[in-house]
Amino acid sequence: MPRILFILVLLAVGYLLLRSWQRKKNLYQIKVSGRLKKTTRIVRCAQCGLHVPEAEAVQYGGKSFCSLEHAQQAQYTVSPMPNKGS
Repeated sequence: MPRILFILVLLAVGYLLLRSWQRKKNLYQIKVSGRLKKTTRIVRCAQCGLHVPEAEAVQYGGKSFCSLEHAQQAQYTVSPMPNKGS
């Protein structure tokens, strides 16, 4: 009788450990997938070079701008933005 009770206790502990491990694994996967969803693409304003999140950028003529004002300025500007590095 004590052996059967001991085996039942071992099975219960093993079952609880297995469930705990699976729960931690699932929580980790949720955290990782949630982190990936929060990433945001950053684009550069074609007029001034400011970097802004793509969701906040104004798209015009296939280019990204930081504001509507810069998109309108680019509409009237024919020369490209000079390189600041050279």
